[in-house]
Amino acid sequence: MRLLLIYVFAILFCFACTPHKNTENDILEAIPDHTVLAIQINEYESLKSAIASNEPYNKLEHLQPIKSIVSKLETFNFLTNQTNGLLTFTANDSTTFDFTYITLDSIALIEVDEITNKRIEEITDNSNTITSYQFNDIHFYSAPYGSYSILSSSKTVLSSILNRDATSNNNLSINEFLNTANKEKLANIWIDLEHGRSLLQQILPQDQTDLDFASWLSLDITLNEQELQMNGVALPSMTPNYSLNLLNHSKPITNTLWKLSPNNATSVTSYGFEEYAAFVQNKKTEGFPINEQDSLLYTVEEIGIASYNKEDILFLRTFGTASLVDYIQNEKTATHEFSGHEILELKPQLGLFTALHPLIGDLSFNYASIVDNTIVFTKNQTGIESVISKISTGDTFDKTILFKNAEAKLTSSSSKITISNLEGAGTYLKKSVSESLSNEFLKSNLKDYVFANQVIADNGFFHLNFLIKKITEEDEQHTVSPVFETQLQTDLATLPQFVTNHNNGKKEIIVQDQENILYLISTNGKILWKKQLNSSIQGKIHQVDLFKNGKLQLAFTTNNEFLILDRNGNEVQPFTMNYSGGNVNPLAVFDYEGRKDYRFVVTQENKVFMYNSKGAIVKGFTYTSAEGNIEDTPQHFRIGRKDYLVFKLANGLLRIVNRVGKTRIPVKEKFSFSNNPVQLYQNKFTFTTLDGSLVQIDTQGKVTSSKLQLTKDHGMDATSKTLAIMNDNILRIRDKKVELELGVYSKPEIFYLNDKIYVSVTDIQNQKIYVFDSQAKPIPDFPIFGSSPIDMADINNNKKVEFVFKDQENSIKVYKIR
Repeated sequence: MRLLLIYVFAILFCFACTPHKNTENDILEAIPDHTVLAIQINEYESLKSAIASNEPYNKLEHLQPIKSIVSKLETFNFLTNQTNGLLTFTANDSTTFDFTYITLDSIALIEVDEITNKRIEEITDNSNTITSYQFNDIHFYSAPYGSYSILSSSKTVLSSILNRDATSNNNLSINEFLNTANKEKLANIWIDLEHGRSLLQQILPQDQTDLDFASWLSLDITLNEQELQMNGVALPSMTPNYSLNLLNHSKPITNTLWKLSPNNATSVTSYGFEEYAAFVQNKKTEGFPINEQDSLLYTVEEIGIASYNKEDILFLRTFGTASLVDYIQNEKTATHEFSGHEILELKPQLGLFTALHPLIGDLSFNYASIVDNTIVFTKNQTGIESVISKISTGDTFDKTILFKNAEAKLTSSSSKITISNLEGAGTYLKKSVSESLSNEFLKSNLKDYVFANQVIADNGFFHLNFLIKKITEEDEQHTVSPVFETQLQTDLATLPQFVTNHNNGKKEIIVQDQENILYLISTNGKILWKKQLNSSIQGKIHQVDLFKNGKLQLAFTTNNEFLILDRNGNEVQPFTMNYSGGNVNPLAVFDYEGRKDYRFVVTQENKVFMYNSKGAIVKGFTYTSAEGNIEDTPQHFRIGRKDYLVFKLANGLLRIVNRVGKTRIPVKEKFSFSNNPVQLYQNKFTFTTLDGSLVQIDTQGKVTSSKLQLTKDHGMDATSKTLAIMNDNILRIRDKKVELELGVYSKPEIFYLNDKIYVSVTDIQNQKIYVFDSQAKPIPDFPIFGSSPIDMADINNNKKVEFVFKDQENSIKVYKIR
């Protein structure tokens, strides 16, 4: 599957020339029949810039697959003012392929007066008008199609779109791709591998080997200067002999054979099996041969192959070696001793290695030894002695900077994973794809890069991760280190908050000063824009996708306004609303079904204003006047299939209503609410009171109260399974407690990032920021100096966490946690 790294690089040239589209459903009608490749680009300018500065692409653009795509897409050199589009590919026979470009933009051309050999004419095709363009040897066609413009390298393909039945065609998986692709990524790609063989064979070298491993796949593309990463899903094929099908019905495990592979291995591949018997059953289903040695492997959890000193090493990690050891002992021809380990010389061509087909190909081994619960096989005695020595001295693959760079970008559990350097990647390509492609690839001068691919089986689908990344030394002296600091001219009025840049998926910072100027700050500390507001922002700023096109807006309230701004700080109408008298609470944004059909809830004293995505009052919502003044932000929770809207009132009432404002759970008691919001914890509405109690209300209205003896200024935060309480200088996380030095502490904040929980509190008095894990263990290098609560995010999508906070009264700082 490392082929996909090369194949997608071939497609990346398209990205430099073409943009992306809005995924309205009717775009399916414009997609050509028999499309085998579709590419959408989510922000043309950002992607074009990223490609231009991407070192892996620039070092691989000499490869023949990329050249073949480049020559086909010269048409795009003549286009200008393109912002959105969808590019598709179809193979019209075994020797040629065509592209089709679908866009909401008009087809605009660069100045072509200086081209002497040109011809532009209109052609009538049934009742449609097609424009034909010829510039030197470049020939292409365009035509309008509803709200779209279509450009194609083939008049036949374009004509078939214009004249076909609108209800025909179009693979459902393309529709799924268009609807689910992560639009925060630079680009997304969909490939029909099952029906795309003719296209692949035209792009790849003629000496390619079998490429079957899945039916189709879609990938999200992430690029920066020294890294290409692709993440996505693949669907296994119903056709037998597709190799990905062999990993079906088996959960991934934590791969550990890095700890046994030599540190100077050029490539290590690991297959993980929760149940090896499922792999054997998959072999039967897929038509691979079964032999009597298959049953010997039922205790195998992990199979690894390492390339080392131009030879291959096989590892079989098991949870019970007895049957395998007995078999190997019976198949030995001699025994040797080395460094306290027994080395067995084996009979040639053992059936055991045939049983491991196709995972290890046609490999066979002559020597074996047992290290802990793992059997190691090599072709020669010196090889196995060298492996034993490496393990004894700790000179193993997991200690290398190559492995650490890949590990930081991948998940720890896999069904299959390969990590290699350039030499190892070239060897892999030679064995699995093409010798000529491998020879070209090795000329790419990517010697200081790590290459990785990963497959994770998951209920009939497979999650894929592909990576090419420059190997960089990490600063291991400190877990926490500064990234940048930005100083404003005026003191801060709000806490800095991370928001998403929809153009590249990265985070930026938004903050307001005491002169009510709102700032948007980039990930390198540059102020992107300022906007003067009338008053201070209340609570947090929400990001919404009002127009369902992947472009995000900023929604918030001030003391007397409800505003929505676009990415450039411009007001989005009609969402500039004023409320006489002020005292507006922080904004609440509800998205009941996750379909971006937003409900914006503005509360002022006892009044409730609910707006839809058009800025109109939602007429069906009846809870427009509360029984008392509303405290804090209304909350929306979903339990099962039911929605619960929660309003905390100053008179002690808690109102829990449904979508239309009718009482869903009647709560008769009154409470002395603390300043902490209501949270959904253990599927119960959970909050604290001024008298130091923790109150929980279930969906039947049953109220339970636990007297925790909390002080009035305690803090609380919760997720569905984690409760954090700060009381005086005692922090409680779940059932763990940690005592901090005496001080004045902010309420705890829980962050869930990269499958890890972080809990932060700030000692405002002593200006110290603390961060703990879910077991109340401090993150190394904390506390650090800072004077406010933090916001935390992975700002560069590199699986490293950053946090932002107020430093001095007029400055913010960003730190990263390694």
